[in-house]
Amino acid sequence: MNIAVFRRATARNTLPLLVGAVLAGMHPTSASAQEADQSSDGEPAEPTIITDMPQIIVYGRGEQRIGQAIAASEGGIAGADIEIRPLLRPAELLEATPGLIATQHSGGGKANQYFLRGFNLDHGTDYAVYIEDMPMNFRTHGHGQGYLDVNGLIPETVQRVDYRKGPYRADTGDFSFVGSSFITTHDTMEPFALAEVGMYDYRRFVAGGSAKVGGGNLLAVGQAKFYNGPWALPEDFDGYSGLLKYSAPLGAGKFQASLNVFDASWAPTEQIPERAIGTLVEDAYGTLDPTLRGTTERQVLTLGYRDADWRLTAWAQHYDWSLLSNFTFFLDDPVNGDQLRQYEERWTLGGRIERTFDLTDRVSLRFGSELRHDMIDPVGLDETIAGETEFTAGAFKADESSIGVYSEAIVRPVDRLMLIAGLRGDWYRFKTEALAGANSWSGLEKDHIVSPKFGLNYEVADGVALYANWGEGFHSNDARGVTSPTDPAPGLVEGTMKEIGARVERGGLILTGVYWWSKIDSELIYVGDSGAVEPSDPAKRHGYELTAFFKPNEWLAVDAVWTGSDARYLGLPEGEDFVPGALESAGEFGVSAIFPDWNAAGRVRYLGPHPLIEDNSVTGEETLLVNFRAAWTGFKGWELYGELLNAFDSDAHDIDYFYATRLPGEPAGGIEGRNSRVVEPRQVRVGIKRTF
Repeated sequence: MNIAVFRRATARNTLPLLVGAVLAGMHPTSASAQEADQSSDGEPAEPTIITDMPQIIVYGRGEQRIGQAIAASEGGIAGADIEIRPLLRPAELLEATPGLIATQHSGGGKANQYFLRGFNLDHGTDYAVYIEDMPMNFRTHGHGQGYLDVNGLIPETVQRVDYRKGPYRADTGDFSFVGSSFITTHDTMEPFALAEVGMYDYRRFVAGGSAKVGGGNLLAVGQAKFYNGPWALPEDFDGYSGLLKYSAPLGAGKFQASLNVFDASWAPTEQIPERAIGTLVEDAYGTLDPTLRGTTERQVLTLGYRDADWRLTAWAQHYDWSLLSNFTFFLDDPVNGDQLRQYEERWTLGGRIERTFDLTDRVSLRFGSELRHDMIDPVGLDETIAGETEFTAGAFKADESSIGVYSEAIVRPVDRLMLIAGLRGDWYRFKTEALAGANSWSGLEKDHIVSPKFGLNYEVADGVALYANWGEGFHSNDARGVTSPTDPAPGLVEGTMKEIGARVERGGLILTGVYWWSKIDSELIYVGDSGAVEPSDPAKRHGYELTAFFKPNEWLAVDAVWTGSDARYLGLPEGEDFVPGALESAGEFGVSAIFPDWNAAGRVRYLGPHPLIEDNSVTGEETLLVNFRAAWTGFKGWELYGELLNAFDSDAHDIDYFYATRLPGEPAGGIEGRNSRVVEPRQVRVGIKRTF
């Protein structure tokens, strides 16, 4: 049955309901779903409009996953989880992954900084994100390995976000060691237009919709977003995003083609030394370098086909990025200052081919391969003065290629028991060519890795399942570091993670509990004097995660997450082995209520304390933020809504580091101290949406 719209008899509720979220663990284009969409003569069935049944509210996190998920830590959000979620920035959609925290330290056009399972993931290392099966993380990026920018995401276009923890599945490779998320956008949307305005010159305008074209659906959505923020240096963020997507049935499956574009410019306010607050700058919203600027431009074309047996993806991407930063001020150059420009331009091609074989109703096998080639010309670092190039420190042309092959078997030898075994092999080629600067070189290196995975789960009673998983994963290193002639980094860094867990699904209550352990051969840590990340010592971690979702009735839902972790470097003396930036705890609590004429949601987000240096003598303090959203949907086709962000006006930190900087008049060696960026203050945003 193809259900186009669920509405009350009054047809006044405009909240889209996602049928795919109801089918827990089933892709919307699976064979059974396709068969259900066919009439008896094989032609697509006409949409069924149901107007005489009560409102149905879909929450992705309430999906039944016992018998589908291979680990207790798998999950997803969809439907109301996305529609009524208060958002300061698009990356907060990724916080649906329990325990993941997305922060910012350099303006709305720069990739967020992520934390998960005791890892400071910088801008995306060891956390992979895919949109329509296209990998979003960048290799050998000008600012950080695995750089993950989702600022161009249009929240209204997101149908669902599925997440995994750990390297337990064979179909993901680079950057997915700690976790991965998979974003699916809508195929169809009712035509709509919305306008949002808010404090600090916030404005956002979105319009789009879909239409039947040539037996399929053509979706077009555009967004324009502008924001100055609370900063003494107006952020002057101008961002433009677009999604053009065509989807159509093809054979037993679905074909889709999508084009995503994002173009933005901004003036970043970065972390500043706390000793400068009240002296060189008036408050924590000040800047010590008003000449900083950033630009980003990205176009992604993705083609895909899926049915019960095949998963085919091909994609091409163009990317152009530049960012001025000043992390240490006058530490390296006491006359001209330490401002630098990081930049890159690239073309990237890639794809996947995967085949699934259902040998029996208890045994399935899948085999697949991923290909990727990055052509980066140039990627580099310039020393600058007020945005003007002083000299080029190092500029490269880089070519990085990889092929991954994988297989996975899922066996159900008896009822309620699932066994999973996977094997993945990856081969990489790193090539650099010096273009300019004293710190550039040419080189060629190759590396490979084999990553096994195992898991089992057993439903011990109706609605109660136990899980155990073990897997090896990896991240790649920057090609410039891998080909360095003096101190080369390994091409691929291996890690091992394991977990045990339980899942309870009873009525409207879903509970999960997980305990996990990990070990990785090398960390990537932030280095303040270069604004980049460098490999460090191996480390081990362990921790736990508790999640809950409760829907006691048709209009109310409650969800909660609490995680804790312990992270230590290996080989260092006890007491001097803390991993900087490793959160000791994180949590989230949400409540939402949906009625025919209005809805409301509130979320509490907690970022726990964390060491800033290895002896734990300097720590980052906890941050607690509360956000609210409410909407009136009582007029047919109209929605009026408002958001109250940072409701209790916290002045805690979004991010903090400890490293040496030098301000005017200070000693030549600078002063080591805490450098932080404050969270954005309380603000109100209101919007109006018209659905046609």
